[in-house]
Amino acid sequence: MNGKKEAVLAAGKRLFLEQGILQTSMEQIAEAVPVSKMTIYNYYQSKEGLLDQVVDQMLEEAWALYRGVMDRAKDPLDALALFHKEQESFSLHVTQQFITDLAKFPEQMEKMMAFNREKILPEFEMMIFKGQQLGQIRKDISPHLLVAFLTFIKEFSARTEWYDGLGSLSSVGEQLMTILYHGIIQKDQNSEDFSAEDDE
Repeated sequence: MNGKKEAVLAAGKRLFLEQGILQTSMEQIAEAVPVSKMTIYNYYQSKEGLLDQVVDQMLEEAWALYRGVMDRAKDPLDALALFHKEQESFSLHVTQQFITDLAKFPEQMEKMMAFNREKILPEFEMMIFKGQQLGQIRKDISPHLLVAFLTFIKEFSARTEWYDGLGSLSSVGEQLMTILYHGIIQKDQNSEDFSAEDDE
């Protein structure tokens, strides 16, 4: 990808995330680079074409972050602790307005859901299973059921009205991660984790 095309992608992504997709015009993106509006159309054909590339890039970044945690973690419990501590980085600075607008582009929402179903959740299921074998994660919770629950939460949370009265997107994400993290860890592992956090 040439430098100018990358700059258009970066500007489009920043503006989509900051002010929403529908509120961002091609003129604003062109001014932010700066390039002519025609140059953007030559690269991406339409605003939807640019959004498609933005979503692809965000999924690549999410996968790199996920793989980075999995590669650094010494075991499943450590991976869960890292996901819990570093959850802010996984938000990729996604705003509530961006998600609200993205819901109006069903093919992009489906792409994000498919990414979770096909890449993240199968790996997460294997991690849970391994953690159960090591006695770190409660064995009375089925990995399949947990993944089904996570899929349900992910797909249900794509409905923007779900957030009404719950607070910001990052706050909701943090609370859900806390419920998940402390809900599936074996009790003795959980207390060890709490004491480790208290020592910091």
